[in-house]
Amino acid sequence: MTRYFIMRHGETMYNLHRVLQSNTIHTPLTRLGCDQATRMGEALLAELGPAPAVHVHVSDTGRALQTLGLICEATGIDWFSAQRSDDLREIEMGSWCLRSYGDVEADVGPIVLPDYLLRPAFDGEDYPAIAARLARWLAGPGSLPGDHIVVMHGISSRVLRGMLTGLPVRDGIGAPVGPSLIQGSIALVVDGAETVLFGATHGTQHA
Repeated sequence: MTRYFIMRHGETMYNLHRVLQSNTIHTPLTRLGCDQATRMGEALLAELGPAPAVHVHVSDTGRALQTLGLICEATGIDWFSAQRSDDLREIEMGSWCLRSYGDVEADVGPIVLPDYLLRPAFDGEDYPAIAARLARWLAGPGSLPGDHIVVMHGISSRVLRGMLTGLPVRDGIGAPVGPSLIQGSIALVVDGAETVLFGATHGTQHA
């Protein structure tokens, strides 16, 4: 049996101040974000026991790596065993990165779509492109049997969950998209069925 524990990183300083994050500049966790990561680790510990035998995967962004570090402290998982992947990164927002939501919206209009999705930037990444790189990950490191711990991001994790649960391609988006989860949440996907192991749905719009 293959199980995917898909985890959204904790709140960052950029989330707190509503600034669009980059995949290449470290955006550190807030105190709340650190607490969220620790509580995700405690939830995993309760589910899997200490130092479980798992495949560990993490987006190569600083915020995901920091979140994983706190999860590992709580669970006894070896942080150094994690496979880092740029395929697990967040949606790339191009020249909008590192600008506030308000400043970008003053220039181009609303960028938050219904259901907490982000409008792709004109020079950024669209949803089919996210699905393509996640399909590559699923065909490679994500294809092994067993338990997979996956620490990633709000938008990209929703596309991954949509793919794993067989959701239809969403009109106007071009990819399957799972429900929005708050930061510091864990979605468990087994045999195409998803449950929220920790956290809640209908979270913030920040990626």
